[in-house]
Amino acid sequence: MADDSQDRFQERGKVVRDSVHGLIAIRPDERYLLDLINAPEFQRLRRIRQLGVSNMTYPGAEHTRFSHSLGVLNFSGRMLDHLKRRYADHSEIAGLVSKYERTIKAAALLHDTGHGPFSHMLERAFPSTASHEARTAQIITGKESEVRAILQHHKIEPDEVRAVIDGTFSVRFLRDIVSSQLDADRMDYLLRDSLMTGVEYGSFDAEWIIHALCLGTDPLQQAPAGANHLRLCLDRARGLQAAEQLIVARMHMSYQVYYHRATRGWEAHLLCLFHLAGILAEAGQLPVTTPEVVHRFLTSKGELTHADFLEFDETVMMAAFRSWSKWTPGSEDQAALVNLSTCFLGRRKAFSSVPLPAADPVEGSFRKQLELEKKGLRERVDFYHDEAKFRGYKDFGSSVVHEGSDDDPQVTGSDGIFLGDGDPAHRAVPLETDPQAVITPALAQRKAFPLNRIYVRDSPSSISTLPITPVI
Repeated sequence: MADDSQDRFQERGKVVRDSVHGLIAIRPDERYLLDLINAPEFQRLRRIRQLGVSNMTYPGAEHTRFSHSLGVLNFSGRMLDHLKRRYADHSEIAGLVSKYERTIKAAALLHDTGHGPFSHMLERAFPSTASHEARTAQIITGKESEVRAILQHHKIEPDEVRAVIDGTFSVRFLRDIVSSQLDADRMDYLLRDSLMTGVEYGSFDAEWIIHALCLGTDPLQQAPAGANHLRLCLDRARGLQAAEQLIVARMHMSYQVYYHRATRGWEAHLLCLFHLAGILAEAGQLPVTTPEVVHRFLTSKGELTHADFLEFDETVMMAAFRSWSKWTPGSEDQAALVNLSTCFLGRRKAFSSVPLPAADPVEGSFRKQLELEKKGLRERVDFYHDEAKFRGYKDFGSSVVHEGSDDDPQVTGSDGIFLGDGDPAHRAVPLETDPQAVITPALAQRKAFPLNRIYVRDSPSSISTLPITPVI
C-alpha cells in the first residue's frame, strides 16, 4: 500500500488492491483501521503464510495472513452494510450495528494476529502454542501491545474486540459475522485459498450469501426475544442452496488442500525438526548461529514475550534452518537436525507415509506406532503420528452447549447455519432441518472423519523392512 499523507487520507480514505475482492476501501472516517494495519503486530502477518507449508504441495500458496485479514475485514464490512440496509427501520438492530460496527471490523481485521510461523502447524509444536486465539487475545488487550493503545485512542474497548473473537461477545448476531460457520473468515479463506492453490473446490456464491443475509431469533430462545438473542441467518427463500454450497466447498478444500497427504507430511517433517531442535537447545547443543528468538522459543517450549513474538515469523525460522543446514554436527541428533533442515530448504523428502489398514486406520496407526517404538525409533524425531478429526458441518443438535449440574443443565450456546424469513421476531431454524436441504442432513448424521497417518523418516536403517509409500 502506498503511503499517503494524513490530509489526503482524511479527504479520500484508502484503497487496497486485492486478488480476491478487487478493491478494498477504507473510508476517511475509519482512521482506526489504517492505524491498526500499520501497527507492528499486524504488519508481522506479512511474514506468516496463510497455509503454512502448503506451498510445498501447491506452489502458488504463498499468500499471507496479512492479505487474508484484509479480506475478512472487507467481507465483515459488507455484511454489516447489508444488515444496516435491511433493518434500517428496526431501531434496536440498527442501533446495535451502529454502536458496535467499529468493534466488529477491528475484530475481523485482528482475528489472526496471534498466528505463529507456518500458521496452524505451529499449534502442534508445544502445548503453549496450541491456541493462536490465546495469543491474539494478548495482542488485543496486553499492555505492551500497540494494538491495544490504538484501540483505546480511538475509543474502542479492547475487551469487546477480544470477546467477539473468543465467542463471548453478548450480541450474538454481530459475533456471528466474525466467528460462526457463516462468518467472514470462512468466506475469505475458502475463496483465497482456492484461488492461490489453483484448485476449484473452494468456489461458492459469496455475493448471493451476503445478499441473502437476515436475522432470526436463536432457536434456543422463545420468540420474540431481544436483539441480543438474534442469530445471523440466510433467507430461506434465497440462501439455502448457497449455504450448502459453502459447506461443500469447505469440506472439499479440507480433504484436498488442508489435509493433503503431502502437505501433512511436510508438517510432520517440521514438527520433528522442531522437537529435535528443542532437545538440542535444552542440552545447549545448538550452534551459536541460531537466531536468539528461535533459541528462546525452543528452550521455553513456545513461551515468548510480546517483544519476542513480534520477531518470531517465518523469515527468522528460515534463517534458523539455513544456519542449521550449514552446521558441522558432532552427534547423531545434530546430524539429523542438519539433514532435516537441508531437506526442508531444498524440498527433499525425508519422510514417507506408512500404509495403514483401510478397514480400521485408527487402530492400525497405533499398532504401527508400537512397532516403530519397539524398533527403537523415537516419536517426533524418527516418526510422527498424525492425528486429526474433521467434520464437514457442525449441526445444531450436536453443537448445543450445556452448563450447570446434571440435574439442572443450562443451555448456553449452539452452532450451525440458520435459515430465517427475514423477520427477526420469528425463530430461526437449523439449515439441516429444512425439507429442501439435501447435503446438510446427511452430514449431520456423520461422525467426525478421523485422519490417522504415520510418517517415518527415511534415513534410519531400522525401518528398511517396513512398507513405505513415498509422500507425493
